[in-house]
Amino acid sequence: MAWLGTISRSDAVGELAETYAMMAARPIPDAYRPPHDDAPGIIRAHSLDPELMRRTFAISGSLHGTALDWADRELISSVTSRTNECFY
Repeated sequence: MAWLGTISRSDAVGELAETYAMMAARPIPDAYRPPHDDAPGIIRAHSLDPELMRRTFAISGSLHGTALDWADRELISSVTSRTNECFY
Protein backbone atom coordinates (compact mmCIF):
# COMPACT_ATOMS: atom_id res chain seq x y z
CA MET A 1 0.00 0.00 0.00
CA ALA A 2 1.27 3.48 -0.84
CA TRP A 3 1.85 6.09 1.82
CA LEU A 4 1.14 9.76 1.19
CA GLY A 5 2.62 12.44 3.40
CA THR A 6 0.15 15.17 4.29
CA ILE A 7 0.11 18.46 6.16
CA SER A 8 -2.45 18.77 8.94
CA ARG A 9 -4.64 21.83 9.32
CA SER A 10 -2.80 22.80 12.54
CA ASP A 11 0.59 22.71 10.73
CA ALA A 12 -0.57 24.56 7.62
CA VAL A 13 0.70 28.06 6.83
CA GLY A 14 0.11 30.60 4.09
CA GLU A 15 -1.88 29.46 1.07
CA LEU A 16 -2.55 26.02 2.52
CA ALA A 17 -3.88 27.48 5.78
CA GLU A 18 -6.20 29.76 3.79
CA THR A 19 -7.37 26.82 1.69
CA TYR A 20 -8.04 24.71 4.78
CA ALA A 21 -10.05 27.59 6.28
CA MET A 22 -12.09 27.83 3.08
CA MET A 23 -12.68 24.07 3.11
CA ALA A 24 -13.71 24.13 6.80
CA ALA A 25 -16.34 26.77 6.04
CA ARG A 26 -18.09 24.51 3.54
CA PRO A 27 -21.07 22.49 4.73
CA ILE A 28 -20.31 18.77 4.82
CA PRO A 29 -22.47 15.81 5.86
CA ASP A 30 -21.85 14.46 9.35
CA ALA A 31 -20.69 11.17 7.78
CA TYR A 32 -17.60 13.03 6.48
CA ARG A 33 -16.68 14.68 9.79
CA PRO A 34 -13.71 12.88 11.32
CA PRO A 35 -13.63 12.30 15.10
CA HIS A 36 -10.41 14.35 15.35
CA ASP A 37 -10.15 18.11 14.89
CA ASP A 38 -8.45 17.97 11.49
CA ALA A 39 -9.65 18.00 7.92
CA PRO A 40 -11.05 14.75 6.52
CA GLY A 41 -8.40 12.46 5.04
CA ILE A 42 -9.50 12.99 1.43
CA ILE A 43 -8.94 16.73 1.88
CA ARG A 44 -5.58 16.27 3.66
CA ALA A 45 -4.51 14.02 0.78
CA HIS A 46 -4.46 17.19 -1.35
CA SER A 47 -2.49 19.22 1.20
CA LEU A 48 0.72 19.27 -0.84
CA ASP A 49 -1.01 21.27 -3.60
CA PRO A 50 -3.47 23.88 -2.23
CA GLU A 51 -4.45 25.06 -5.72
CA LEU A 52 -5.36 21.52 -6.76
CA MET A 53 -7.28 21.13 -3.49
CA ARG A 54 -9.37 24.21 -4.28
CA ARG A 55 -10.05 23.12 -7.86
CA THR A 56 -10.88 19.53 -6.97
CA PHE A 57 -13.32 20.37 -4.21
CA ALA A 58 -14.86 23.29 -6.10
CA ILE A 59 -16.10 20.74 -8.62
CA SER A 60 -17.49 18.32 -6.04
CA GLY A 61 -18.78 21.20 -3.92
CA SER A 62 -20.81 22.51 -6.84
CA LEU A 63 -23.01 19.42 -6.52
CA HIS A 64 -24.12 20.56 -3.05
CA GLY A 65 -26.06 23.48 -4.49
CA THR A 66 -28.23 21.20 -6.61
CA ALA A 67 -31.46 19.31 -5.99
CA LEU A 68 -29.48 16.06 -5.72
CA ASP A 69 -29.67 14.36 -2.36
CA TRP A 70 -26.61 13.10 -0.48
CA ALA A 71 -26.85 9.54 -1.83
CA ASP A 72 -26.93 10.74 -5.45
CA ARG A 73 -23.96 13.06 -4.90
CA GLU A 74 -22.04 10.22 -3.26
CA LEU A 75 -22.84 7.95 -6.20
CA ILE A 76 -21.54 10.54 -8.68
CA SER A 77 -18.36 10.95 -6.65
CA SER A 78 -17.87 7.19 -6.40
CA VAL A 79 -18.34 6.63 -10.14
CA THR A 80 -15.96 9.49 -10.89
CA SER A 81 -13.32 8.04 -8.55
CA ARG A 82 -13.70 4.59 -10.06
CA THR A 83 -13.47 5.97 -13.60
CA ASN A 84 -10.29 7.82 -12.65
CA GLU A 85 -8.93 4.65 -11.00
CA CYS A 86 -8.81 6.40 -7.64
CA PHE A 87 -9.39 3.86 -4.89
CA TYR A 88 -9.14 6.22 -1.91
